[in-house]
Amino acid sequence: MSESTPNASGNNRKRNISILLIIGAASLIIRLLISYEFDRSALLYVGVPFLVAVALLYVVEKPAKPGLTGYYGYLVLWSLIVMLGTSIVLFEGFVCVVMFMPIYFGILLLMYLFQVAIQKLESNNKGTHYVQVLPVLLFLSAFEGVVPSMTFEREYSVTRELLVDASIQNIQQQLAQPMELQVERNWLLSLFPMPTNIDAGTLSSGDVHQIDFVYHRWFVTNTHKGHMKLELTDVQPNYIRTTFLEDTSYIGNYLNLKGTEIGFETLDNGKTKIVLTIHYHRFLDPAWYFGPIQEYAIGHTAELLLAELFVPKTES
Repeated sequence: MSESTPNASGNNRKRNISILLIIGAASLIIRLLISYEFDRSALLYVGVPFLVAVALLYVVEKPAKPGLTGYYGYLVLWSLIVMLGTSIVLFEGFVCVVMFMPIYFGILLLMYLFQVAIQKLESNNKGTHYVQVLPVLLFLSAFEGVVPSMTFEREYSVTRELLVDASIQNIQQQLAQPMELQVERNWLLSLFPMPTNIDAGTLSSGDVHQIDFVYHRWFVTNTHKGHMKLELTDVQPNYIRTTFLEDTSYIGNYLNLKGTEIGFETLDNGKTKIVLTIHYHRFLDPAWYFGPIQEYAIGHTAELLLAELFVPKTES
């Protein structure tokens, strides 16, 4: 017993040093990707988690019979330490950390299952060649967004509709009123800041509206201020088209809002159907991860805008 304790202490010290080296290496790689403008590609969001997973599977001591409730939980703990460590070194905001976590832990899970499959196949004297396709695919997918042949569609449009018991004239009068967006949002949208001020002006072609944002990257500090400038490009009785001229808000790190189209149609029952379409450009890769997330977020945003801005307020 007395001989095993120093040995265990030495193994723990070696592991801790290795974890620190992984944090340092990951931070350096991410900094290089930022410097060479690859921080929006899958090299960051797939490649770095893949390398961290491989390093942890090598560093963290493996039990004789790994299990999901044991060894994998241990891997998750150390991978969380690595992720938080690199976030501190790179001064990342909490939004980046939260958005990164699902794909980060997902790749770790895939690599863990790969290791378990290899061990079982080897213990049963079976070939492992087809299982080794998994890390190869993960490695290749890390180059999405780096070369044109591995870049997928980036232009998106999301459309939502709403029936309003009001005339088009009343709805447009509502749009011309001072705007305040203090609405309840879901967990994803609540990560991002709400506008602190909306300078709307009038509802005429050529008007430019400014929307101001203040975002605290560390909850109460590390403050980022920005704004959006939205031009009313085309205003007609049944149609409004807007164009985003500028976006220095924190949202602009994730996607490029290009503009909106709003159509109004008077129905036979006297109600008005409003069709809102938001056009945007996806910055981040991989598409299979950020594409659905951003479509969901923009779709929910469109629903909130329709309910909050396009429905005439009734005086109490």
